[in-house]
Amino acid sequence: MSDFQPRVSFTPEETEEFRLERLKEAADDREMTPEELAKAFAPGSFGCHEAMEGASIFMDSVDRHLCEHPAILANPDWYQLASEAQTALFNLYQAIGAVHVPASHEREEK
Repeated sequence: MSDFQPRVSFTPEETEEFRLERLKEAADDREMTPEELAKAFAPGSFGCHEAMEGASIFMDSVDRHLCEHPAILANPDWYQLASEAQTALFNLYQAIGAVHVPASHEREEK
């Protein structure tokens, strides 16, 4: 591997600031408050299922189109970055599923 170092990173505080800004924008777009939006897309909702499915689709896409691409396979640094993206999406899918699937079953039982 070379001495390549990723150049972009954000502090947890910067990431949280971006998240809150985007949450407000998403709520404004739907004419809701951030709290109403969070409730509408909570685990067990169709919106949460969409997020879980999106993580799965993008995880598969990163794997197929990047991790298996010859240019990526030929470069250890690029492969490491692509693999980290795929792994992050897998972890996101698992994190959403851990709360969404049980909540979905609870809603079905009601």
